[in-house]
This record gives sequence, structure tokens and C-alpha cells, in this order.
Amino acid sequence: MAVHLPCLPVLLFVFLAVHVPVTHADPPLLSTYNVSMCSESFWCGSVEIHYPFYLANATEAIADYSGNIFSCGYTDLSISCKLEGQTWIPTIRLDGDDYTVENISYHYDHQTILLVDSDVLGGAGGDCPAVRHEVSFNETWLHSSSYNDNLTFLFGCCDPRGHGPVPPEFDAYKINCTQFKSPPGAGPGDSFVVIMTSEHNRYLEQELAMNCNMTVTVPVNHDVLMAASNQSNFTSGGYGDVLKRGFELEWSRITGTEDGCHLCEASNGQCAYSQHREFLGCLCHRGKVGSPDCKRSSK
Repeated sequence: MAVHLPCLPVLLFVFLAVHVPVTHADPPLLSTYNVSMCSESFWCGSVEIHYPFYLANATEAIADYSGNIFSCGYTDLSISCKLEGQTWIPTIRLDGDDYTVENISYHYDHQTILLVDSDVLGGAGGDCPAVRHEVSFNETWLHSSSYNDNLTFLFGCCDPRGHGPVPPEFDAYKINCTQFKSPPGAGPGDSFVVIMTSEHNRYLEQELAMNCNMTVTVPVNHDVLMAASNQSNFTSGGYGDVLKRGFELEWSRITGTEDGCHLCEASNGQCAYSQHREFLGCLCHRGKVGSPDCKRSSK
């Protein structure tokens, strides 16, 4: 009796033909743009915001290219200006989490942005907030700063041998605040905070982590941390003050030649990028668009 085998090569070809993704480059900008969408400079609260930072809602869909969105600066340097009560709060979103912008330095040898986790400033936990996530971001334009140190928080900690408290040798690092609440998902148990500035402390963190359900490490300002680390109230509120003083990230302009942005900026234009971080064109004076620079803008 004959055995009929399925045509696997043909079927496989059909499957691949259907499921192989097709990538499309972002289309270029039109020859003009709405100048009102890209303000050269504005204030949000006490923070001055200008290129390469830009207002988050200062983007516009290009009618001729469905879904094509451009930025008025570097894609990841988008600032939302939010009204809270009677105060305007500048906020930047990094990897899905909100951070309050305390200051932006535009000085050529100190280009930094000072940030505070918005959860920390939100009032939950009072003087003893609980950090819920680490700080992560795309490093195309943002970079970690040498002015930062790390604080490690450990939540839901128990002695695995008896399911009771963690051994007393770790008591000096236990968070002692009546209003403190560990983050969701941490489970029952004590919470600890460890300053990650020495090999000994890194060893302590590793030992504690074996007894804890959740570990979160965040950057904080080095000088602020050093001033507070020796205070007796560090675990009962002092660490909260350190978190609220924030941390720095460095930002940098495009210096390479991998896209046309360096030519655009050299001609006094502003680089427009897609949400995929692809250079789209050069925003020039009077609503003109150049490619790649303002010397080649529409007349």
C-alpha cells in the first residue's frame, strides 16, 4: 500500500512567506512643518526646556504618510508638562516609568538632567517611600552619570530556616518606618536598604537577597548619600530624603556621522526623529524642512 507523505517543503515555504516580517523605513518629512508645534524654548514650572528636549505633545501626524510621527528633538528627550494642583510639573518617561525633572543643564561640559522617581514624590509611604522599579532607559542619548551611587532595596525578607525574621546581624539595614509599605508582589517579611559602596556591603546584599522575594537597585546622588549614610535615622526616613533629592543622567548630542543630524545642527537646524529613533529631516526657520540640513531646505 502506498504511503502519501505531506509536501513539507512546499508547506514550509508557504508558512515562511506568510510569517516573515517586512520592515519599512520611516518616510521622510514633507518640505514644510507647523512651526507652532516645535517651540524653541519654554518653561514648565521652574525648568527651562529647549532643544534637543521638546514638549511631548509637540508632535504631529504627517497627513501624507499615515501614522508617521516626528519629534521636535531627540526621540527619548520628550518632556510632558503636567498640571498638579496649581503647579506645572515637567515629567519624562523612561521605559514606561515616570520621573519628575528637577533640572536640565545645557552647559557644554555638563549636559545633565536631574530626575526623581515620580512614585517617590507621590506621597505614598511619607518619609519612607518604597521604590517599585529599577531605572532603565535607551542609551542612544541618555547615559549613567559618575555622580551617582546605588541604593539596593530588599523586600519580603524572611529567615528560610524558620520562616521568621531575618537573622539579627542584618538589623542595622532594616527599614523601620510605621508608614512604610512594601511594593505589590513583595510578599510578607521585613524590608532592608543597603548602600552599595563597598565589597562588604555587596556581600551583605547578596546574603540578604537569598532570603528576600524582591530586590530593586536604584541610582542616587553620591554626595547626598554620603551626607546621609552615617545618620542614625537613615533606615527610618533618611533614605527617603536621599531618594527625593534624585539622581543625574547625562545627555549628549549626536556627534557621529551615522545619520544627517550633525549636518542639520551645524546649519542651525533642529533634528526631527521618528519614534523608532530614525533621523527624518532638519527643521529650519520659517517652517522649512531640509534634508539633511538647512542649506538644502525648500525655497
